[in-house]
Amino acid sequence: MNHRNINFDRELNRGRKAYEGKVGHWWNAQALDASHQYAYRNIANFIRSALPKSTGFIIDYACGSGHILSRLPQRFSRSRFLGLDGSSLMLNLAKRRIARQGKTALEQTSFQQTLLPNFSLPREKADAVVFIFPNIVVSSQEENGYQGRGYKKDAAVARYLAAAREPDPEDETETDDEDSLYDTLMDDKQISRNLRILLKPGGLCLRAEYSNAHRREFTRLVRQRKAFEEGSLATPVDGTTPEQLFRYIRSRYFRSKVVEDVYHQTLDKEDKEGGYNITLLKAL
Repeated sequence: MNHRNINFDRELNRGRKAYEGKVGHWWNAQALDASHQYAYRNIANFIRSALPKSTGFIIDYACGSGHILSRLPQRFSRSRFLGLDGSSLMLNLAKRRIARQGKTALEQTSFQQTLLPNFSLPREKADAVVFIFPNIVVSSQEENGYQGRGYKKDAAVARYLAAAREPDPEDETETDDEDSLYDTLMDDKQISRNLRILLKPGGLCLRAEYSNAHRREFTRLVRQRKAFEEGSLATPVDGTTPEQLFRYIRSRYFRSKVVEDVYHQTLDKEDKEGGYNITLLKAL
């Protein structure tokens, strides 16, 4: 599916239905190219190095068509896996991909179609959760049952971070308006809260996300926004401390053409340069 034939704003406004149609077919085609396949192998190897081989239960959150999920059984032969996604198209592709790995991999893996985030999912069952190249349409708070005890504090911090600007205008990397930034920060924090709820205390979360640079190269404001979104921000912002869900452990940056997934949606040439960060977090 040619990205120029897709109106992403219009399609993504359809919610999870977007991934049953044009956007789903676009994403599946993207994931099959050489850059994505190399990145998936790299991420799967990172996951293997970060998790104990004895890890019992691993959830692939927004598993899509199963490119990471299908690579895990061969690396964790004693683990159980669950793929969560909102799209039946994506899950059917993931099931077929797992089946090609053989009977054992299929027996290790189960699937669930669900809105994401979903706060009614079983709590604190997973030893690890992976969240790879998120292209997620966030469900509404009414649909997902969001009830965060730190919601008011998070909202105050997100409002401040959305309104803040870099001291040097040339350093400004966010061009969205304040309300859009606020919505993005809160949506991403919701997802992080859902990831944390799925994990046992001390469980590990591995995120691979598009990026133009390693997080150590981010400006202070962008680092704060990123830490807030992933639930690892532990310091007060304008006198308010957000709810901390994770402890940041480490991150690695890889240059890759996978970042063009973002360019296809924005058509901003600056989004053609970069790659992805893999971040390891520990559930508090």
